[in-house]
Amino acid sequence: MGTKRKAVWLLAGGLPLLPLVAMAEPLVQRNQTVVPHDEPYYKATVRNTELIFTEQNKDFAEHAAGVEQHLQPDYEATFGYRMDSPLYVGLISDNNQIANGFSTQFPHNRQINYMGGAAAVDYFATTSWLDTLLFHETAHNYQLNAKDNPVSSTLHSVLGNGSLMTPLIPAIVPNMFESSFMLEGNAVLNESRHGNGGRLYSGRFDALVHAQAKAGYLTPARTYNQTLYFPYGESSYVLGSHYQYFLADQYGLDATNRYFKMRSRYWYLPLVTNAPLRAAIGNNFDNTFADWATHEVEQAALAVMSEGKPLLTSKHFTALNSDEDEIFFLASPQDVRAPFHVALNRHTASLDKQRSTYRAGKLFRHDGDTWSMASGYSSPWRIYQGLYSESAYLNDDTRGRIIQGYTAAGEPVYFDVASSYDQPQLYVGETFYAQVNSSVEVHGDDLYYFVQDGPLRTLYRNRTALYAYQGYYGVIADVDSQGRVLFVANSEQGSTLFRLAGNQVSRVLAEDDIVAARLLDDEQVLAVAIQADHYGYYLKPLQPRPQAPAVRALRWDHEDNAAENLHQERQPSALNLDRRYHALTAMRYSATDLSLALYAEEDDDTTPQDETDLHTLYNVQLRFADPLEQNELSLFSYRDEDLTQLAGVGYRNSQFFLLGGIKQYWVLDDQLDRETPPEDARNHGLSAELRLPLLQSGYWYSELASTWYQDYHLDEREPLAVQWGISRTTRFGNSYLPNKHFGLTGYQVDDRDDTSQGMSLSVMTDLPAEFYVGARGQFSRSNADISQFQRRGVELDQSQDFFAEDPSRVVIPALDDTYYAEQVAFGEASLSKVINLPWYSFKSPVSLRREALHLRYRHYDIDFGVAELALNQAIVGLDAELLLFHRTPIRFAFEYAYTDDDRLTSENSFQLVTSVGF
Repeated sequence: MGTKRKAVWLLAGGLPLLPLVAMAEPLVQRNQTVVPHDEPYYKATVRNTELIFTEQNKDFAEHAAGVEQHLQPDYEATFGYRMDSPLYVGLISDNNQIANGFSTQFPHNRQINYMGGAAAVDYFATTSWLDTLLFHETAHNYQLNAKDNPVSSTLHSVLGNGSLMTPLIPAIVPNMFESSFMLEGNAVLNESRHGNGGRLYSGRFDALVHAQAKAGYLTPARTYNQTLYFPYGESSYVLGSHYQYFLADQYGLDATNRYFKMRSRYWYLPLVTNAPLRAAIGNNFDNTFADWATHEVEQAALAVMSEGKPLLTSKHFTALNSDEDEIFFLASPQDVRAPFHVALNRHTASLDKQRSTYRAGKLFRHDGDTWSMASGYSSPWRIYQGLYSESAYLNDDTRGRIIQGYTAAGEPVYFDVASSYDQPQLYVGETFYAQVNSSVEVHGDDLYYFVQDGPLRTLYRNRTALYAYQGYYGVIADVDSQGRVLFVANSEQGSTLFRLAGNQVSRVLAEDDIVAARLLDDEQVLAVAIQADHYGYYLKPLQPRPQAPAVRALRWDHEDNAAENLHQERQPSALNLDRRYHALTAMRYSATDLSLALYAEEDDDTTPQDETDLHTLYNVQLRFADPLEQNELSLFSYRDEDLTQLAGVGYRNSQFFLLGGIKQYWVLDDQLDRETPPEDARNHGLSAELRLPLLQSGYWYSELASTWYQDYHLDEREPLAVQWGISRTTRFGNSYLPNKHFGLTGYQVDDRDDTSQGMSLSVMTDLPAEFYVGARGQFSRSNADISQFQRRGVELDQSQDFFAEDPSRVVIPALDDTYYAEQVAFGEASLSKVINLPWYSFKSPVSLRREALHLRYRHYDIDFGVAELALNQAIVGLDAELLLFHRTPIRFAFEYAYTDDDRLTSENSFQLVTSVGF
């Protein structure tokens, strides 16, 4: 055992030094881009774009290739530059059924497009899901790839699009700190000018902007940050797009888009906004934002808003459904707890609500059960859309089907996910029915839906056209007993409810904030209004008056600005399957990650000398990865708490069922403070990890894992660990901690004929008012002859290890050295309370989203064989969830711990636990 006390401190300019708890990094992690053992992928180059697609998606890839031929030169013209690296466009297989896509510069200049968008066909107000992804995500690539300065462009020529950031070297990607308000808003602006519709054509978006404007919420601090205010992340898309359209309308589209090129010149001021916007359009952000806010307040004054107390409210919206007796749906009055399963009696108007754990989605009742239409893991290797039970288990009969309802004979009506990448393909049973452009209302044996033809939207009953109007936004709401169709569409100032009777259309609600409705009877509806702080649910009588949906004409719909409209007939480009995508050979430089800390060595109190030293610790990693992130190579250098410097190479692969990672290290400078002779230490070694996910269904997850590493502290030590874990976790909305959690892990570690075994258990639940209570425990026992110098027994340490996660290790914060014991039992009880006192700033790079107080009691029983020790710790802490650079949430936890025995730990200790990493 050493005699010096150890503490690790966070290195941050201008901040007091506090102990920092370091977290171990697994050697291999699950792929966040595609599922393991996915379909084979192929490559095809189109101009400056490399498409990555499966054989099944070849037709869609050919469609995308035709789009890219025109899209790239159009975007180069409007954004004002040509991207400096190829754009990787992934058209992901139907093993990944997600209604989303994303664009990033890391690990490469790429975009990943998933095929589940038919589930959100009403929300996007577009014709083609695939085109929407290409238009929107490619705008992000042009926003972020800009490097209009010699420093960034020179660094890029050497390092590619890395994330190299230190106080002395600027970001290679200077726009990476841009606010989502600007990024997403501009992407929605550009998605909406291709003759494909877009969210700027949606009255739902207009209604939300007007509600926020009327409430006085259009401030830079509130809109520019990723806040925890309603509508949460959606705010950037809704408010940001209307601000961007205001700029385009006032100053021109090209000038608006070239803001991002101008901004990239300010690599030395990563948070600047006024100067680049002034350079692009001739006016700054402060002035234009104020002008836009004033404009929206004036528009909001013309809108009619729902008033009075609603039946209930919800922070999130899911579609309404009904049967003969009830209207039923999910509602979340709080954004931090499980949703309510709500049922409104159509005969008595009485409301019943019960807490539930359904995944977010439209509810369906079929064969005596209630299901939600959602997307999720049905196994560790597949993400499917379909009907999910309250326990989040997939109904196998609906796998890959976006259910719309059931006919009177029980036949399913659905969109086939695999064939709906472009536009929804409607099936009844096993028979293809039609290509449609809205959700479908199944009323007995009749199907009601919209079909889009250019800017003309046509309402159908079965295959008969009933009514057409100009626009892209229109949602079937319900059908009454007389066959009259209710639908939501644009009003002049937002979104409202209309009714088609014969060939006559009437507006049946006066309000401009209606986004959904369902009939109680022929003359009364449950209407959903989008409001400043939530969705409000109101019972409203129908008040018909002649009026047709309003035509939403944007600037590029007028002849004077027709050049801004990129709509044109695009012919698919023929592609071959002669170039396989190989993850290994597709690796390119990805990023450089750097983290720093200060380390204090203090002499033991029993010695007269004061030998306190302060050292800098570091961890640098250079990463290389392929566009689908199926494998990664890393070069690293690391200085640990023994002040030993190491360097090495690591590789991880998440392409297959079995996930694997390995690291080879070399000791560059051995500064071990120990009595072990130096010749017994290791100057190089290996660390390896295998993980096999066994279960991911419902809210359950289980995996089997094994780690092996060669300890550089002691040449003969090579522990081999095997562990199995199972957990069930639910977390809804923006809950600070899991709403419900149960976790159990069992493990065994073998080393030099010694065996350590044990288990850990954790539980947690939420309570009203954002209280959380939890408990966890661990028991480890070794049959070794305990030796501190030979590192035999159950290891006690103050943190996890960088090279290998030893499951038998017991972590004791503020421990003054590493110890080995025969048996250790640990238990903890915790209570946390969230305090919502946010502070958002437009000028500052750091904002405060929320805080939490936590109390913990820990008890340790430690048996060293020759002696036993009991430790009790009382911990009080304050958590702060900060927002860095307006968009990245990080958490700090400042903790004070009192320990009743200071033989192994300090009696009083302070720690700063954080997830910060650069």
